[in-house]
Amino acid sequence: MAKKPRFQLVGAPGNTTRWRLLGGNNVSLGSGAVNYRDNRECVAAIHWLRENLDSTRAEYSHNSGGTWRWLLYADAGLVALASHPYGRKIEARHGLERFWAAAPSADVLDSREKVADWRAKYRIGGESPHKSFE
Repeated sequence: MAKKPRFQLVGAPGNTTRWRLLGGNNVSLGSGAVNYRDNRECVAAIHWLRENLDSTRAEYSHNSGGTWRWLLYADAGLVALASHPYGRKIEARHGLERFWAAAPSADVLDSREKVADWRAKYRIGGESPHKSFE
């Protein structure tokens, strides 16, 4: 039985919470760009995003290393971004299309729990992979 896309709450620095959207195959389709004070605020932001997805605008960022990321903006600023870099802009565009297709109907996993950000132990100096976009 295939799993549905779902939003997962992830622990962030300072005991804050961030979200990520997982596809049915457990691949991360995108991440929230904001750290929230608690799970309740994070879940409210997910619901807001799902309801306002049509009013967001996308941009693509290219760094000197030759990788691309998609960035999703609302009036308030950056709300979501690619969870990982893509080798080509068209791959980033396809990644954003998968995010847009999955987000409106994705479930929110248990809002009382959050998973640890496993990437934190691999960061040099504890830097966030999202730092350049915040």
